[in-house]
Amino acid sequence: MPLPSSNDSYSGKLLLRMPKSLHRRLAETSEREGVSLNQYIVSLLSAISR
Repeated sequence: MPLPSSNDSYSGKLLLRMPKSLHRRLAETSEREGVSLNQYIVSLLSAISR
């Protein structure tokens, strides 16, 4: 049985490459929503990872 992982092995940072068109759509939508691009992407990822 694998040992449980600790939160110490996760920094909370992630480098992600994406198409420019997707970056633009996400940035424009986050601006309309009045939140940072980072906060908007985190909320999208949280919604689909449940």
